[in-house]
Amino acid sequence: MLQTQNVSTAISSDARIAHHARQLSMQLQLLRERLFPPSSQKLLKTFTSGEAAQLVGVSDGYLRQLSIDGKGPSPEVSQTGRRSYSLAQIHELRQYMASIKPKDALTYLPWRQRGDKLQTIAVANFKGGSAKTTTSIYLAQYLALQGYRVLAVDLDPQASLSSMLGVQPEFDLAEGDTLYGAIRYDEKRRPLKEIIRKTYFAGLDLVPGNLELMEFEHETPTALMEQRKTSNSEIFFRRVGMALAEAEANYDVV
Repeated sequence: MLQTQNVSTAISSDARIAHHARQLSMQLQLLRERLFPPSSQKLLKTFTSGEAAQLVGVSDGYLRQLSIDGKGPSPEVSQTGRRSYSLAQIHELRQYMASIKPKDALTYLPWRQRGDKLQTIAVANFKGGSAKTTTSIYLAQYLALQGYRVLAVDLDPQASLSSMLGVQPEFDLAEGDTLYGAIRYDEKRRPLKEIIRKTYFAGLDLVPGNLELMEFEHETPTALMEQRKTSNSEIFFRRVGMALAEAEANYDVV
């Protein structure tokens, strides 16, 4: 009788927790809809002609002449004649300069060349509040501004990096839309290329995170005990590297 009561109480507690979770999720969704309409998107500022010239590595006068000659991307021109470029246009300028000056191509377009290895940088610390996310996003954005093709991977279940890059982990992600989807052990495993998404910051792509990342820690001991791996190359501590290798041709830095 005591055992039956305990099971009943446990089920009741689980049901209450699930109910509260649904209520909280609904309230968060309503708050998000009020603050961020469905059509709203996070946008990056545009860059003045001088800023664009500095990023590309040419003079402002040279960039102005390109615009006058109709070469390269067309900047937005204000009523006062001031020209401004989006970051995507700045990347187009880099490619244009690399095409007309092939000997100096790497100066304008610092993509890795044949034989160069993908550079992977991990920002990690066991202590909370130690600026891991801040360091990661500033580093990723800086590298993208310099013309590198950058992939940011959010490995934190709190997903602050994803939120900063315009993804709401509570609402925008379905099952398997994080790195976990590419390293899980069952038949639901997906190619990383299907999970990567563009961000508002041109040149910077994202593998978002959310709470499902915690599942990998729970599933790995079971997978090791059941020996659910086909070869040593799929052992748990190599799965992230193998997933990244699927998409490495598209990036210079992770």
